[in-house]
Amino acid sequence: MALKHRRIVIIILIILGILALGPALYTLRSPVLMVVDDEFTGLYGFHRSWVKQIEISLKLFRRLKVVQIAGGASPDVVAFAAVEAAARPYAALFPFAYRQGARRYAEESPGIPVGVVGGDPRTQFSEEDGLVFIKTDKTGDLYRAGRCAALFARSNGGNILFFTGELVDWNDKDAFLKGLRDQGFDNSPIFVDKGEDYTLPKELSCIIMARAVENYPEDSPSVPMIIFSWVDPGVTAREIKVIFDDSPWALAAVAAKTLHRGGEMAPVSSEILVLKDRIGDAEILRDIQKAIKDKEGD
Repeated sequence: MALKHRRIVIIILIILGILALGPALYTLRSPVLMVVDDEFTGLYGFHRSWVKQIEISLKLFRRLKVVQIAGGASPDVVAFAAVEAAARPYAALFPFAYRQGARRYAEESPGIPVGVVGGDPRTQFSEEDGLVFIKTDKTGDLYRAGRCAALFARSNGGNILFFTGELVDWNDKDAFLKGLRDQGFDNSPIFVDKGEDYTLPKELSCIIMARAVENYPEDSPSVPMIIFSWVDPGVTAREIKVIFDDSPWALAAVAAKTLHRGGEMAPVSSEILVLKDRIGDAEILRDIQKAIKDKEGD
């Protein structure tokens, strides 16, 4: 019996050791740095940012350390804040707006993988300065947005209105159209480019916004909306049903995991938020959840 008890004690000690080892390794592993500014955190949401930080840390099994900076900080200030945050991080991620600060940090921290997240995916940058640009899969995102819009239009067959932005070109519009067609919507959507005058159609089934619309009428019809935004869903109108989030937070986990491969990264899909409690039709909800998982041509 004594031998049996000793074995049980040894097994328990081994289990406790394993349980203790996990947090210890997590703490000892070098962190991933994530540079964000005050303006973005206010838009994204403080609580939402905190939850996302924990979620990404668990996915990476290493700390994601936030480097908070003031909006519009100079490249020197951005680089200094990142250098002070950790001596030898696993990787450092910077928003596209602070790419000059990322470049300065890379010069001062040789050997640290440095990623710049977001920006116009069509823009080409040199990789010689030690930066890897993590771009959004805008074409794939717009294809999925087209499929979602077609599903909302399925119930009444009304028009689809798409407020485009300067970053939406004809290739992107073609991807959106393909999504509509693949989901069974054969009518032509109405594209409204930046600065263009428009009139809201009487029969409207869905609105897509790839940009903010300054002159959007207050008495607009209550129809499902799909937006491309970093804003906290909790402060949006109930008409907004689907949000495509291509923020640094949304791309951070994939970016950090693949940054060490070096070279140019494949475009990363946005994080698509389907606000389930705002979609009353269970069949449409199910079909949207399926549509956002499908790639173009699947």
